Amino acid sequence: MTLSTLLVCSDAAAVDVLRRVVEKLEMKVELCADPVRAAVRLAQERFDLIVLDCKTQRETIALLLESRSSRLNDSTLAVVVVQGQENIREMFSLGVNFVVYKPIAYERALSSLRAAQTLLYRDKRRKARAIVHTQATVDYAGGEQVRATLVDLAEDGMAVTFGKKLPPTSKVYFQFQLPGHKSTIRLSGQVVWQDWNGRAGVQFVDVPQTSRRIISEWLQKNLDDAVSDELASQEVGVRQSIQPQGVSTAGAQTEKQAGKSREREAVARLRSEPDNRRGQTRYSCRLGAEVFQAGSSVRNYCHLSDLSPGGCYLEMPLVFAQGSAIEITVRTHEMKLRLSGQVKASHPGYGMGISFKLNTKDERAGVQQLIDFVATATPSSE
Repeated sequence: MTLSTLLVCSDAAAVDVLRRVVEKLEMKVELCADPVRAAVRLAQERFDLIVLDCKTQRETIALLLESRSSRLNDSTLAVVVVQGQENIREMFSLGVNFVVYKPIAYERALSSLRAAQTLLYRDKRRKARAIVHTQATVDYAGGEQVRATLVDLAEDGMAVTFGKKLPPTSKVYFQFQLPGHKSTIRLSGQVVWQDWNGRAGVQFVDVPQTSRRIISEWLQKNLDDAVSDELASQEVGVRQSIQPQGVSTAGAQTEKQAGKSREREAVARLRSEPDNRRGQTRYSCRLGAEVFQAGSSVRNYCHLSDLSPGGCYLEMPLVFAQGSAIEITVRTHEMKLRLSGQVKASHPGYGMGISFKLNTKDERAGVQQLIDFVATATPSSE
C-alpha cells in the first residue's frame, strides 16, 4: 500500500526539503519541474497525493483545476505551498486539503504531509474491499423483497448486482447473511452509481451496531491478513531502498527517535508563534461529531479532524455542497460544544473542509477549550 506523490516544484532548495519529507514518510515521489509536464502526468496516472509549489499562483490554480477535472485525480489529496495568506480561501474552494507556508520548514512540512498520509491510509483501509458472493433481499421505492447479489464488501459500502436499474439516488434497505455467519445483517444505503447491466455501488447510510460488528469481524477475517502481509513486504522494500549505505539498524532507530523529538519541538514552536498562519496551528484528532445542514433536523454522524481555531475537517462519505451553512455538535467527557460554520471545500467520499462562524466570546472560548482537550488527550507518538 505504498502511497504515490506527484511533487511539482522547480526550486532546488524546496525540492530538497519536500523530497526528504516524502521519503521520511516512505511515500513514492515523482518530481515534475514543469507545470505543463505535470498536467500531462495528472491525465496519465492516478496519484494518492499532489504537492504543488509553482512559480505563480496562476500555474497553481491551473494545475488544481486540471486535477479536479481529470478522471484519475479528481479526488486526489492536494497540498499547496504558498507565500502568504492571501487567496487561501480560493485555494480551499478549489479543493486544497493542506497548506504549507514559505519559507518551507522541514518540521512544518512533515506535520502537514503526515496528516495527509494518515488520512490517505485510513481511507485506503476503509475502502479496501473483500469479494463476497451472497444473496440479499432488498426493499426500495417501487420494489419490495427484491432479490440481489452482493459482489464485494467494505466497511462503508458494497457492490451489488440488482439485475436492473434502480431509481436515481435511490435509498435501499438490505437483509442478508455473510458466508460463515448465521446472523442476519440489516442496513440501509444509498445508490451512488449504476451501470447499464444492473450492477450498482451502494454507500452505507444506517448500519445498526450488531450488523456493523458482524461486517467488521468478517472483513477482518477475510481481508486484514492479506493487507497486513502486503504492507509488511512493501515497508521492508521501501526501508531497504532508502536507508543510506553504512547506516546500521541501531543508527536508524536513533535517527527515528531524534526525528520524533524534533517534531515535538516543532509543535511547541508552532503553538507559541502568534503569527502562525490560519491562526493557527492545526491539531490532528479524531472526534465523533454530528453535523446538520442549517434549517434541517437530519443528523449526520461524522468524525472531526484537523482542528484549528478557525475551522476543522469533517470526515464523512456523503458530503454537503460547498457554501452550505451547517451546525456541528461535538461531545467529550467534559463538554458539549455546538458550532456554526460553512462548507469551504467538499470532497465526496472523503469529507468537508469547514470554516467556523464564531460570533461571540463564549463560542471562541468553547473552540479553544476543545483544542486544549485535543492537545492534552492526544497520546504521545513515542
